[in-house]
Amino acid sequence: MEVQGKTIRELIENLLKEINENVKGYNPKEEFSTKFNIKCKNMEECIQKFGEKILNYFNRKNVIFDKVEIEVTGGRKWILSFSLKGKTFEKLEAKIKEIKIERLEESLEGWKLTFSMK
Repeated sequence: MEVQGKTIRELIENLLKEINENVKGYNPKEEFSTKFNIKCKNMEECIQKFGEKILNYFNRKNVIFDKVEIEVTGGRKWILSFSLKGKTFEKLEAKIKEIKIERLEESLEGWKLTFSMK
């Protein structure tokens, strides 16, 4: 699968939308928000960890996020600061068990991410 974005922020927003298309929630309960940071050597690794974190929220908290704010800080290591909002559900049906980032490419038009979901 592929997602594209002009910026890393837009790319991650599009990735979250693609992930959410494979999850269905039953009986919404309440609003949920969280903040976390991911620190890695490269952007591919950061996005991989973001996907794993989202799946963890699906499995442990039954949360589907619909809004994401991202702050990107570069240096020797990349730091992505996330602020996410969504809803908890009584039950989630997810067709995804794993997300694997295969390739991240930058071009003049923006970013392209190739990934797989199992």
